[in-house]
Amino acid sequence: MPRLNHLVPTNLADEKAKFFAANFQYNPQFTYERITTRAELSKYGRPNWWHLFLAKRILKKHLKEKDLRKQIKEGKIFLNHQQIDHLIKERLDFYHLGHKYQIVYSENFISRIAVNNEENLIKVRLPIAIDRFEIEAILNHEIDTHVLRQFNYENQIWFGKKRKYGFKSYLRTEEGLAATHELITSDHKLAYKSAANYIAVDLALKKDFKTVFEFFYKIWQDPERAWTWTLKKKRGLWDTGKRGAFTKDLVYFEGFIEVLKYLQKSKYNPSELYYGKIDLHDIAKAKKIGINTQIILPKVFTDDKAAYKRAIIQIAKNNLWKLF
Repeated sequence: MPRLNHLVPTNLADEKAKFFAANFQYNPQFTYERITTRAELSKYGRPNWWHLFLAKRILKKHLKEKDLRKQIKEGKIFLNHQQIDHLIKERLDFYHLGHKYQIVYSENFISRIAVNNEENLIKVRLPIAIDRFEIEAILNHEIDTHVLRQFNYENQIWFGKKRKYGFKSYLRTEEGLAATHELITSDHKLAYKSAANYIAVDLALKKDFKTVFEFFYKIWQDPERAWTWTLKKKRGLWDTGKRGAFTKDLVYFEGFIEVLKYLQKSKYNPSELYYGKIDLHDIAKAKKIGINTQIILPKVFTDDKAAYKRAIIQIAKNNLWKLF
């Protein structure tokens, strides 16, 4: 399977310039260092009607509150480069992991902030516009979930042996938990970003780059943001005028729904999800094999467990309604 860096076009800057020069009426023609097949791009499956139905309900609710969100956005104070760097290092140091990760900055990264556990890197895209609330949500997602689950996994006896023991793919649980924890510090606690991405994957499988861009532009009213989110769906394709999508973003929303239901059943305690990078359905199997229970739990949970429970209850209310 291709790595994410294999899906970054080698002519990204040139094609972006053409797209904007054409007033968004051009389908980029990307080139890559490695050919990615349609089967590889669709590894994560296809959207299903139930999750599409739920995603559309969530996005509709978000759009109804659009004017209020616009007013909030206009009052934002963005952090500078040094402040972002400090907050990332501060969170890593809280877990005594500051020595393990290097923070790197580049204009060529696709995501604003992302963890690469294989290379122990925290990647930050420049230029970046993030306020204090957004960075807290991102730290909950990237460090309190991805970094800690990886650290705990490395200290289990089954580290590097999941295939031997028959563990499932962990990605849906991984990203679902990250998406859930990202909402903890949000006032509205609505998973509209994951929902929009889910709908956009379905659209990208049927339509061209321009059409997906128009979908995102109507939501964000921001061409740079719409470009980035569309690129994530159409990356891997050479001719983005054709149907097709990189379907990884499906797991974020499907995993979010699955993890939220799990947390309701587990009395709002995520501890067992921190045994390592495992699927929630493999928790019993991991216990049977053997668990090193000396794990690091996220501060978003340990700082105030009652507040964590209240937040999860509100997230479930806002996103699941009475459907489950």
